[in-house]
Amino acid sequence: MKTSISKENILKSSILFFSITAFVLSALVFTSCSESEGLESSSSDEVLISKIETAAKVAVSESVLPATTQSSFNGELADSTPESIQFAEGLGYKVSLYTFNESREEFNSDVYFSLQGRQLEDTNEKRGKKRRKCFEFVFPIDFIMPDNSSITLNSKEDWTLIRDWVKANPDATERPELVFPIDVTLKDGTVQTLLDRDELKAVKEACRKGKDKRKCFRLVLPVSFTMPDATVITVDERKDFREIRRWHKANPDATERGMLNFPVDITYKDGTTATINDADEMKAAKQSCRD
Repeated sequence: MKTSISKENILKSSILFFSITAFVLSALVFTSCSESEGLESSSSDEVLISKIETAAKVAVSESVLPATTQSSFNGELADSTPESIQFAEGLGYKVSLYTFNESREEFNSDVYFSLQGRQLEDTNEKRGKKRRKCFEFVFPIDFIMPDNSSITLNSKEDWTLIRDWVKANPDATERPELVFPIDVTLKDGTVQTLLDRDELKAVKEACRKGKDKRKCFRLVLPVSFTMPDATVITVDERKDFREIRRWHKANPDATERGMLNFPVDITYKDGTTATINDADEMKAAKQSCRD
């Protein structure tokens, strides 16, 4: 039995074939154009940044920045405040930033904006490294401000609270004080509890040198701390370290920190354990990590 194919069916099939072909070609062209535009945008941003860097610039106030820069300062740059702003006529702005976010590798960095206020994509490795994060904070975190008030950040968007305080108190000469202990998440997903600024410095130093950022050892819980007012805080699990932070928030004038009560056990990164009997042995254990 022969199958008959009508001219109408042939016409319909041809139309369908050409429609599908046109759609596929359009999609390929669109994708190619999008990728090309993305590369072109990145390249043109680099060229513009280079021109701003080498051009003659004049210092201007923050109020001169285009309103559209606020999308950056309420987003990626929420943890920073402008220290100086320079304008290159016909090109854009160079903004020198100071960050309150101690997860950043450096406190100072530069960013660039177009005349319209769009943050330019900066691919310069040296400049980008300064804003690189060594870890992520586990929120909430607390700060004691120079006037002894406290500010709690519950998310990364809350960094603007610190910036707003600084703008409202231009005569303040001291930086906000991060309240320890804090929990941080490293890039490999490891959560570490940093007990004091020395441990924070060690993590950032390892970050700068490209070394393992994990602490050399951790305390085996439970442990306890005697606070300056003789209050004893027992830490049975990681979340209990927040009680020490709460004590410092409630006692912003305290110049001393809680003292770890010995003996304590510690576990090294390789899984071995040791008993630390006093502050001198603890100091020696930390020093051995640096050697």
